Amino acid sequence: MNNSVNLRPFKASLLPQLAQWLAQPHVAPWFPEPAANLVWAAQPPPGGAQAAICEGERAVGWLRWQRVSREALDSLGFDDIPANSVDADILLGDAASVGHDVGPTALRLMVERLRRDGDVPMVALTTNVENTRAHRAFEKAGFRIDRQYDPNGFGLCHLMLLDLR
Repeated sequence: MNNSVNLRPFKASLLPQLAQWLAQPHVAPWFPEPAANLVWAAQPPPGGAQAAICEGERAVGWLRWQRVSREALDSLGFDDIPANSVDADILLGDAASVGHDVGPTALRLMVERLRRDGDVPMVALTTNVENTRAHRAFEKAGFRIDRQYDPNGFGLCHLMLLDLR
């Protein structure tokens, strides 16, 4: 685990930085709706939470998560995923932080928070099947590829799961 990595509250002052990160060549292909992500970050939906991923004091990425309703899970055909599970998204906007255990460490820190909640049975991440760098990072954090699906026309993706039960 990278001990310099920490999660800090995501503040509105970081929105311009997030906009820059979403435009980075190593991020943009995997986050095709930057405006929607900025809206989410500015006003997370009920049950949504987010953090700035920091190396020391410097923000290098964004992590968001939210509980998924039974109705949303069923609409995607995920009737085997327990209610109250959490869906997460992560990006490292600073390309220099990629490949240095920053992402896996940030995910582990989020999972520790969710374990303390005590009522989150599972955490899910969705990533395009071509985003192999993300697959490796998510696997380092304990996630496993469960299946492939096409979420809302974004192309073929892996659903990666971490069971907390």
